[in-house]
Amino acid sequence: MNTVPFGRTGEQVSALCLGTIPFGNSCGPDDVARIMAAALDLGVTFVDTAPKYADGRSEEYLGRAIRATRPSFFLATKVHEGLDARSITESMEESLRRLQTDHVDLYQIHHPGPGMRPAEMMEALDGAVRRGKARFVGACNFPAWLFAHCNAIAGRHGWAGLACNQVPYSLIERGIEVELLQQAVAE
Repeated sequence: MNTVPFGRTGEQVSALCLGTIPFGNSCGPDDVARIMAAALDLGVTFVDTAPKYADGRSEEYLGRAIRATRPSFFLATKVHEGLDARSITESMEESLRRLQTDHVDLYQIHHPGPGMRPAEMMEALDGAVRRGKARFVGACNFPAWLFAHCNAIAGRHGWAGLACNQVPYSLIERGIEVELLQQAVAE
């Protein structure tokens, strides 16, 4: 498996990222263990999960499956609900418990929401990095302006900035071509 740079972090990740939405729904613990062993054998070490997937079972089954090989994986998860500092911190602790690890490589905001306070959110994400709970932070589904706004706030305060923006892109879903791809190239 080829590796690619993960943004400007200095990290290399597998060119393919294994998504875990089926874990806990159509894939039970034994299936997850087989999938993760096969992924590692093939060099797929970038894994993305979320507490929303199967009500946390995705994280739970994944954590159990990679417990012995955790250092081999670049592990990403997301904030469950709420974008305030308390929700971000509590969600992190719950995810770490389910994943059976002391840190994740990437901790992401899953979706922007109404009433979110970007400065509070970025300070809480920075806190996760400073406490060693996350190596990097990122976002999912952020419009270009919000991604830039959050990173400007982080930059002014010396906080960890968003290292990535995970967004849908396919032959059918092409919305990122309007602004996000240009922003990625520019930044």
